[in-house]
Amino acid sequence: MVEELLFRILFVAIWTIFAGVRIYYRRKSTKPTDTGDAPQIKKKQKLGWMLLVLSIGILGMIISIIVYLLMPLWILWFPIPLPSLVRWIGVILGFCTVPFLVWIHRTLGRFWAADLEIKEDHTLMTSGPYSRIRHPMYTVFILFTLSALLIASNLFVTVFAIIVILMFYPISIKEEEMMLDQFGDEYRDYIQRTGRFLPSLRQVKISDSDQGIENSK
Repeated sequence: MVEELLFRILFVAIWTIFAGVRIYYRRKSTKPTDTGDAPQIKKKQKLGWMLLVLSIGILGMIISIIVYLLMPLWILWFPIPLPSLVRWIGVILGFCTVPFLVWIHRTLGRFWAADLEIKEDHTLMTSGPYSRIRHPMYTVFILFTLSALLIASNLFVTVFAIIVILMFYPISIKEEEMMLDQFGDEYRDYIQRTGRFLPSLRQVKISDSDQGIENSK
């Protein structure tokens, strides 16, 4: 019983810190830059049904988490008997996503946007976490959602968490279509040396006869 209370406290702490980082950078991205207003949007990708399903998953997850935190007796009817060790792994994973999230935001800088869009003077980001992973922001969201799933150890939270996690794949496909349209061969080469959500384990050598460049994947 004491351990369950501790899990709830840690759960709140992780969500508060993670949300605080997101809110900070969201507000920062809407402020005018030193040279004037924020960059104008050049291209924007509509998600359609994917955004609807993702929104349902996120809303359901938020509601189930509120019930988990404030009305535990209601939700105890649907427990998933995960070992304490697994739930502690979820706690560690949750806290680890915070510095990863900060790193991603600092790398993107002014080009970060809440929606799928390309801004004027947008450059292809290939440094920091983007040097090995094409969608590190989605990776951190998946890990954070997985953390919530493990800590709560409840069927309601798990169902909606799985919906959220699964939706990042088709969304990433949409984003890559937009990036290919914008950057062409530069982005195709980038795909060859990176993984979508995790660093690629394959080793791919790309030789360039003119420049003598060899890239390892």
